[in-house]
Amino acid sequence: MNRHTYRSTRPYKYKNTFDSDIVQLLLFYILPFIVINGLIFFLVTTKPKYEVVIEGTNDYRTTDVTFTIKSIMPLKEVTIKMDSEPVDLVKVGRKTYRTTIDHNGSLEIYMVNFNRMAVLGYEHIDILDNEPPTIEDYISEDGILSFTIVDTQSGVDFSSISATTPTGEYLLPLTADKASGRVSFQMNSDSLTVTAKDMSGNEFLTTFSLNEKEASDVPSGAGGQTGDTA
Repeated sequence: MNRHTYRSTRPYKYKNTFDSDIVQLLLFYILPFIVINGLIFFLVTTKPKYEVVIEGTNDYRTTDVTFTIKSIMPLKEVTIKMDSEPVDLVKVGRKTYRTTIDHNGSLEIYMVNFNRMAVLGYEHIDILDNEPPTIEDYISEDGILSFTIVDTQSGVDFSSISATTPTGEYLLPLTADKASGRVSFQMNSDSLTVTAKDMSGNEFLTTFSLNEKEASDVPSGAGGQTGDTA
């Protein structure tokens, strides 16, 4: 009788020391190296960040500007100027400041991080009305002076338009068309001085003469212009 003997064999599990060494190398050497060097690079090269919001204007004379620091790094220096003049800022939040601007121009923002990385930015403000109305297409015929008055920002204050003669007589316009801006005056003398304002109070003052034409700009109120115009 044949006797069969069966031997049960189990696969031998080899300990993969190579994989274990790679894992340890990644966890304790390569990843920390990448993280640390990445952090150093971030700290060394990060520039300041900010946000500027120029709000609208109701009267065309002033606008509020909000300045918010977006940097997470400490700052060494923050300078904000308007046309090379320092701007007064009022703190309204943890990293938020506000100022009121009363004229058009360039807002300059200069910031320096603790790592000496700096940023210089500019914001242009042009929504305010600092200029008086202008007069175009003037003509004098048959004793009637007519012209077009224009103001592209706050608009012309048509109730302010008037004129005076050399003797001091006060005149109101014969016609004043708000849609076209066309205005006319009775002109019975050799000259007539016309004044007009925009809705922001900037005043235009000019003299129309039948004999000569000479124009020059001078301040008048918030802003103005005067001259002799034939």
